[in-house]
Amino acid sequence: QFFSRGPNVLHQDSSAPQAAFFSPLQKVMLPPNTFQGKVAFITGGGTGLGKGMTTALSSLGAKCVIASRKLDVLKGTADEISCKTGNKVHAIQCDVRDPVSVKNAVAEAIQVAGHPDVSLLGKVKNSFLITENTLNNRYAEKFDLQGCLVCVVWVVFKMFLHLLGAAFLAITTIYAESGSGFVMPSASAKAGVEAMSK
Repeated sequence: QFFSRGPNVLHQDSSAPQAAFFSPLQKVMLPPNTFQGKVAFITGGGTGLGKGMTTALSSLGAKCVIASRKLDVLKGTADEISCKTGNKVHAIQCDVRDPVSVKNAVAEAIQVAGHPDVSLLGKVKNSFLITENTLNNRYAEKFDLQGCLVCVVWVVFKMFLHLLGAAFLAITTIYAESGSGFVMPSASAKAGVEAMSK
C-alpha cells in the first residue's frame, strides 16, 4: 500500500506483494486538494484499510474524523496522520454495534468538523473459521452488517435534516458473491452490506 502527498510517501507497506511486471503506483490517483473543504467520517480509521484511506483523504485536503472503540489507538493514528499531511484529524470513540454510541459519535463529528461529505464504513472483520463452528464462536460479533446499518442510518438522518448529500463507501469482498471456504460469517455480512448499499 502506497500513499503520497507530492514527492513524499505517506505510507508504505514493504511486506506487501509486488507486481512482477509493473512497479507499484506510489501516488494517490487524484489531483491535490481534491477533498479540500470536505469532511470525511471513517469508522475503523485507527488501523489497516481505514488508516490508509484516512491518510489518503487527509493528504487530499479533507477534514477527517476517525472513530472506533480504542481511543488510545485512534489518538495515536490521528496525531501520526496530522503530522504527515498537515491537516487536523479528529479521533472519536465509538462502538458501531451500539446505536447510542454511533448517534453520539456522529453528533460529535458534526460538532468538531462539520457534516460528513464522505462516510467510509471501514470496520472490516474477516475471520476464518469452520462453518459448523460459527454458532459456538460468537458468530453475531463477526456479522458486521448491524454496525454499518447503524452508522448509515445516523449519518443519513443528519443529512436529511439539513437537506445535504453525502457519499458512502463500505468495505466488502469478492467472496460475498462467489463464496469461499472458512469465511461464511464474513461473506454473509458483506453480502448484507452490499444489499444495504444498493
